[in-house]
Parts: sequence; structure tokens; C-alpha cells
Amino acid sequence: MKVIITEKAKRNLIDLFDYNAKISLDYALRMDKKIRAYIETLQYFQYIGRYVPEIPSKQYRERICDKFRIIYFISEKENTIFVRYIIATRQNSNLLFEVNT
Repeated sequence: MKVIITEKAKRNLIDLFDYNAKISLDYALRMDKKIRAYIETLQYFQYIGRYVPEIPSKQYRERICDKFRIIYFISEKENTIFVRYIIATRQNSNLLFEVNT
């Protein structure tokens, strides 16, 4: 399957990097690399993630990467995975999700 990182998820990734870089550039670089590696594996193992508790659609799944959630939508019709959000696990996700199936 093809993996597409949406603009919102790209912005999330940049924001996380910027925030972490203020604390430690080394940590920010390591986390960015690790998150991108998790995303890359989705093309081969799209069902590896669990269902997202806040979203009723079973086409949404998530992978946990350290303190971050990678939330993605599986479109069998388009043979594509859309990475929708990359957020900290402690964030209030109910305010963030815009479910468009």
C-alpha cells in the first residue's frame, strides 16, 4: 500500500520536532527518525496498529511510538494509507480529530 502523510500530519511532525528541539536537538532528531520509520512500516503492515478509541470508524488505526500517537486511515478502495495525525499521547485528542471517511 502507498502511504501519504497529510498536510495536517506534516504540520504535527514539524511542531513536535520544534517543541522537542527546544529541550534537546538530539532527542528531536532521534524521535523524528523513529516516527518516520514507524510510518514507513505501514506500507507493509497496515493493520499493525490498534483501533483508535475516540474514532468509531474501524478504518482508523494508530501506532504508538514512545510518547506519540501516529493515527492513520486505511483506504482499501484507493490502496492507500493516509497518516492523519501525529500527536503526543497526553494531548486531548477529542479536540483534534476531524473524521472524514
